[in-house]
Amino acid sequence: MTQGALLDLVCGPASPLPETFQRYRLVAHLGSGGQADVYRAVRICGGVTSAPMTVKVFRVDPQRPIADELRSWDKGDAALMDLNNRGVPGICRRADGFYGPPPHRPGERPAPGDAVPYQVYDYLHGVNLREYVVQRSAAAPGARRLNAVSALKTLAVVLQNLHEPQESGATPVLHMDVKPSNLMVLATGEVRLIDFTGARYFREEEITQIAYTPESGGPEAFGGVKYVGPAYDVHGFGAVAYFMVTGAYPRVDGRSDQHGPPDASPPPWNVLRRHPLLERVPALRDHLHAPLADRPADRPLTRELPAWLAGLAELVRRAGLPDVGCNWQEGEATESGRAVGRARPSISGTETDAYQRIERLERELVALRSAASPVNSATAFHQPVPPSRPVSAPPVSGPPVSGQPVSGMPVSPGGVAVNAEGVPQMRGVAKVIPRAAPDPTGMMPAEPEEDYRHHYVPARGERARQLKIGWRYTGVGAMIAFICWALWALDSEGSLTGPFIAFLVVLAVAVGVFALARLLGRLIIEQRLGRPRRTANGAHAITGLFLTVAGIAYLREVGLVVSFTHWVKDLIW
Repeated sequence: MTQGALLDLVCGPASPLPETFQRYRLVAHLGSGGQADVYRAVRICGGVTSAPMTVKVFRVDPQRPIADELRSWDKGDAALMDLNNRGVPGICRRADGFYGPPPHRPGERPAPGDAVPYQVYDYLHGVNLREYVVQRSAAAPGARRLNAVSALKTLAVVLQNLHEPQESGATPVLHMDVKPSNLMVLATGEVRLIDFTGARYFREEEITQIAYTPESGGPEAFGGVKYVGPAYDVHGFGAVAYFMVTGAYPRVDGRSDQHGPPDASPPPWNVLRRHPLLERVPALRDHLHAPLADRPADRPLTRELPAWLAGLAELVRRAGLPDVGCNWQEGEATESGRAVGRARPSISGTETDAYQRIERLERELVALRSAASPVNSATAFHQPVPPSRPVSAPPVSGPPVSGQPVSGMPVSPGGVAVNAEGVPQMRGVAKVIPRAAPDPTGMMPAEPEEDYRHHYVPARGERARQLKIGWRYTGVGAMIAFICWALWALDSEGSLTGPFIAFLVVLAVAVGVFALARLLGRLIIEQRLGRPRRTANGAHAITGLFLTVAGIAYLREVGLVVSFTHWVKDLIW
């Protein structure tokens, strides 16, 4: 799906009311992630359209049980709703959440079943921090830039509200995926932390899986959920700060690190990057690496982040590093209230071509609907929109939610207010569209699907390396089995062909025991518990025990051993 293209899709919760299936109209596709697609949308009620909103449509993972998917999604949704109710500043605002059929065309009956989770948020006009830094080269000289100190102060306040809530009895929350692409830079210069899909209450029974982004995630994710705590979010904070200083992520694949010992086996997690700019400024490098330490206990506490940030800003100002689009001068405290509309002057780099195309298409859509006669208004609303027409003027400020004329402006033949250049002008008054007759679809079954969970996935070649670890257990068992079998074979009369074939069967069964033990470990430890396996000690120990038992069984058939056993029994009794 082309990003920024005008859409003609609707969605809504499964409900006895047929019109609820078209509660939200998806206007444009904003992007896609690992588990969801994100759209710009408006809410529709009785023909009245709302201000722009963001709708997140989760995708179903057919490899996971539906119940696990829904429980995981529900945990993140509950945490975000709770944080909104607490009034935590600097985060996205959840407006709605429901299950319903996938997006479909207006007026069409949604496909039965296949209900997926949806989340609806405030629409935040801007770009994420990763995109902002990538676009820094396009900024005009002297353009207003993002204040890095204020942005990181906002993020520090968010994390402190999550980890150390002031409300009596409130449970701490972990975001679990703090990184540059989850920090929105608004046109006003404010920042918002988004994507709470992996957020969890900080309770042992709530955290059953871990979101891990290799370039910015802490290594404790590989130790299992019991090692993950507030320090995991502190590592994400450090990754954001590192990105704002260098324009690069802090961690790289350990197998590509050429500075370590040549014979050292790389860890399964990514290692800290040796950035050439930071290597020239050791004091800044060491300070920046503090929240990125491999051991969570070596990182600053959440409440210590403001003091750490003050030291970082001073070091960056003295270092004179290349500009990556962020201003490191001490700025005013970032306002954490609700962002509405677009401020001017806006932060350079937040005005994207995709957003401008969407605004032009939306204005044309409003003009087309207004130009249509009242009889055809409902039909125009439900019909596909023709390809966009060229518009000569830049986008207008404010949300394009109305086709009513603005006082004092000329009016086009279609009844839409236009400026001197012929561009439709709209004000923030909802437009009532004649209500179409609802399609009596009835109540659709809601089959839950989808959510967020990260299973442990070993690096390439990691499994083969693990198979060698613990081979001594199997080797000792095989040696015992061979010695016992040899004594039995020598004691047997006749050809050795039969005993030899019998020993090969025992070895084949041992291989099967080893494979079964590895398979069970993969299903239970990796996929169910989400924990890594760094060795094959368990499978080798089980296989070695089996071979030892088989050897003892051979030994009990040796004549000398049988005679000795009888002599001991007679002596005892």
